Amino acid sequence: MTTSTAQQAPGAGFTDHTVQTDGFAVRYAESGTGDALVVLHGAGGLRHSRALDLLAQQYRVLAIEMPGFGEQPNEAHDTMVQLAQTVARAVETIGLDRYHLLGTSFGGATAAHLAVAYPDRIISLVLEAPAAFREGATSPAEIPPEEMLGRFRVHPERVPPFLPPDPQFMARSWPLVDRLLGSRPDYDQELADQLPGLMVRSLVLFGDRDGIIPPENGRTWRRLLPNCCFILVHDAAHDIQGDRAEAYAEVVDDWLGRGWQFLLPEEDTLINP
Repeated sequence: MTTSTAQQAPGAGFTDHTVQTDGFAVRYAESGTGDALVVLHGAGGLRHSRALDLLAQQYRVLAIEMPGFGEQPNEAHDTMVQLAQTVARAVETIGLDRYHLLGTSFGGATAAHLAVAYPDRIISLVLEAPAAFREGATSPAEIPPEEMLGRFRVHPERVPPFLPPDPQFMARSWPLVDRLLGSRPDYDQELADQLPGLMVRSLVLFGDRDGIIPPENGRTWRRLLPNCCFILVHDAAHDIQGDRAEAYAEVVDDWLGRGWQFLLPEEDTLINP
């Protein structure tokens, strides 16, 4: 995997497309060729990263903007299961029958529900600081603004720079987040009951300095998922893609390509507890 993407703005190689699904115009950004890698964003909405640019050198990366995070509001979904089903139908409409699936934070919870509902479609699953289990976490609404940056990023100066969510975006999308996730307990028991039956090989990543979801929650995923590897990424907070783009892309690329035979990067950047 080369690093030429460092010379261009994140997402410069992606093109935007739209499919109609369940009454929503679902936007997605696509780049690369090869096996399909479907990416589900966090509660901050669809954002490009150098990590995804690097992965697009090896894979056909499709970053889905989930319903309710664009210009069109989402009043239709009351559960994570419903959102995951719409996302799965959107991906099917795009024309994908089998694909790798990657979800970040809120998108990680969505990806887990999608994989449980449609395991035969998922080649492998990658969850970056997934939000279904948040024991010991502090609600973002309770975090002082001056602390928020450090909880998300260890290196806010790296590309792309950390930008707080736009207030207008928050007003549109966060009622959906609160409805689907914020009002749920810190432990999604319904999902936990289903994960032991999910045989898809799964990689769970947490930054060792995550200030949003304590990284110890990764051990819950490893305990519940039969074929799960849990890795802590050194010197990263909640936004691992922003803090450690190269390390993130390298281990995800190895995982997708090699499964249980995947290789760790040569540099001592990852901790496997």
